[in-house]
Amino acid sequence: MNTLKAELAEFQSVKDLKPILAAQGPCLSLYVGLSSASPAQSAKMNALEWKEAVRRAEPKAKQYGTQGRELLESVADWEAVLPDGKARGNSLAVFRSPDQFRVAWLDGLLPSRAVVGPHFYIRPLLPQVTRHAVFDILALSQNDVRMLRCTSRSAEEVAFPGGVKTSFEDWMNTAKPDHASNNMEVGGPSTGSMKGVISTTSTTDREDRGEFLAHFFGQIDRGVNEALRSKSEPLVLAGVDHQLSLYRSINSYPHLAQESVQGAPNGLKAGEMHARALEAMAKCYRKKVDGVLAEYNHKAGGGASNRLKDIVTAAHEGRVLTLLVSDSLESTGVFDQATHTVKARETGGSEDEDLINNAATQTILHAGQVYVVQNGRMPNGAPLAAVFRF
Repeated sequence: MNTLKAELAEFQSVKDLKPILAAQGPCLSLYVGLSSASPAQSAKMNALEWKEAVRRAEPKAKQYGTQGRELLESVADWEAVLPDGKARGNSLAVFRSPDQFRVAWLDGLLPSRAVVGPHFYIRPLLPQVTRHAVFDILALSQNDVRMLRCTSRSAEEVAFPGGVKTSFEDWMNTAKPDHASNNMEVGGPSTGSMKGVISTTSTTDREDRGEFLAHFFGQIDRGVNEALRSKSEPLVLAGVDHQLSLYRSINSYPHLAQESVQGAPNGLKAGEMHARALEAMAKCYRKKVDGVLAEYNHKAGGGASNRLKDIVTAAHEGRVLTLLVSDSLESTGVFDQATHTVKARETGGSEDEDLINNAATQTILHAGQVYVVQNGRMPNGAPLAAVFRF
């Protein structure tokens, strides 16, 4: 077990958790919030905090005998858990089992915690992965269309594939659409400077420009799909109203966010577009939760429940379509695989775990959706609620 080296993992969405969720226990999960002091001070403080987190895991790890002891020994050295020795977030999460050794940097500053159990403890990860840790912004402009890949703390420009024109003027000079307006000269007055000639168009200049812009955005859309091929990152549009509406009418990227950033991107101050995009993503998440709560209220009593034992059992059977998880409450107990029964209390044994974490794990493994909800919005203040597939 000690020969397994730490691997850096990026948990950007719920599906990224599946490799560790399938791990065989015992599973050691360690979370440590990192110091923001100077580099010299923080290195020492982080090492001390890590040592304390490992120490807190000892009582539960001992219940697993030799395996538990070996797990702790493999993560005891702070330097050994850092794949490249560089901090890339505000918190560090380490997941260690006999066949897994994953390290992840997290944006949020989390309280230190050590959990040993039959499954990895993933609840601190859920707010990040259910809200999409990574998303993209498409900044619409006739002068310079840009795409940025974002996290909660960063925004970096992404290059469009070759051949995509990001300037409307450049595109007009090289790839006018086939339906270019039909300007004609016809017979006119027999006197004056325009003797014998009248200039007419089949459509107005504004209509022509709108159609040209639609074709321009069409090749942008193709570039977006190529750049984000095989990805499921949400795409947030930024632009003025008429451009947002026009682009939505021709968009073919399947993960376009419903909310947008209003205003000309070039007129927004540094960081403002990113901040507004984060607000748009938060609104999208709240709307999804609103929709699930409405569905829950419609199906409560039959196709939905907030009873802990029913939900944990249904999650193991693959019947949970959507799971709502409290952002604060826990419920310790045991799920008996042999009898498919739940004991929702602490027994003091090594099999004890947070049953809400258990339900979330099984829901994800069975391709269900999980949302973290403020406890005040949970149905009847329950620690979890579920809409069932059947």
